[in-house]
Amino acid sequence: MKNFWRVIGVLLLGWVAWDLYHGYTLLFNFVYRNEEPTLYWVTVGGWLVLALSCFYNPESWKSK
Repeated sequence: MKNFWRVIGVLLLGWVAWDLYHGYTLLFNFVYRNEEPTLYWVTVGGWLVLALSCFYNPESWKSK
């Protein structure tokens, strides 16, 4: 199951890269960087946090 979440994380990182390159993202509608910059950056930041959270494994922090 760990590999599944890593794949999802990589896909979400690809989505973030796509958004940064093209200057728009998808929330409920398209959000363009030059029209609504605050909402754009909050949304892209949210996708980035979600993507990075897919690589977090709480079991790796437990002491053995």
